[in-house]
This record gives sequence, structure tokens and C-alpha cells, in this order.
Amino acid sequence: MQHFKTILLAYDGSDQGRIALQRSLALLQGPGVAVTLLAVVPLTGAVAAAEGFYTESMYQSERERVERILAEGVAALAEADIVADGQIRVGEPAHQIARYAEEMGADLVIVGHQRRGVLSRWWQGSVGASLLDRLDCSLLIAQDIAAD
Repeated sequence: MQHFKTILLAYDGSDQGRIALQRSLALLQGPGVAVTLLAVVPLTGAVAAAEGFYTESMYQSERERVERILAEGVAALAEADIVADGQIRVGEPAHQIARYAEEMGADLVIVGHQRRGVLSRWWQGSVGASLLDRLDCSLLIAQDIAAD
């Protein structure tokens, strides 16, 4: 397998995000690997705020929650002796992940995955599936094999 040098890990603090972080530690620990954890504040909150459905304090609270989650992920990597940069973006997750991966010149993007039914996948979409056509690098979709 190719040795990846610039890795972007989409991290939202969910069980799937934590599993992706844990399952990718060996890839992240390689010599000379630059690791960035990216958390995305969903655009729905920002749009709702602009439309008056969502107050600025609610948006700020969500952003602070995402900042805490990101700090947790960076700290978890530090415990494994992995230095990682943490970044936050606002918007639609798949778009922001692909955009940031391009900006940083990532050669691997890692996301977590939760299995869902057909209706749920149709309604909510899949970030991993959305990324397939947007990325110019490799994509690793990590999932909990114990869930099978």
C-alpha cells in the first residue's frame, strides 16, 4: 500500500468519527505524515440563522460544541504521539471536506461510516458517497467491523 504523507481526517466526534480515528492510527503514525482533523459546522444552522429560525447564540453554541469535539480529537491523537492540526469549516460537509482536501494537497481523506437503511441513505445522503466524485485523492471509509 502507498505511504500517504498528507492526510485529512473528517472528525465530528460521532461514534463513527471516533472509530475512523482509532482505525486509522497506523496510517497517521508514519514518518513525515502531516495530519489535519477537519470538523464541519453544518450550513443548515447558518442558513437558518440568516432566515431568522436560528439565533446567532444558537449558532455560536453549535460552533463551540464543534470546537470542543475537534480539540478532543486532536488530544486523542496527541496521546498516540501524533501531531495533528485542527480546522473548522462551515457548510455542507462533503463540499467542505473536498474543498479543504484540495487546499491542503491531501493524498488521503478518511471518514467514518454508519450503515443505514435505504430510506435513511436516500433522505440524508452519504458524505462518503458524495466525496467519491469530488476528491482528487484516495478516500478511506472506516467503519466498526464489530457492527457486522
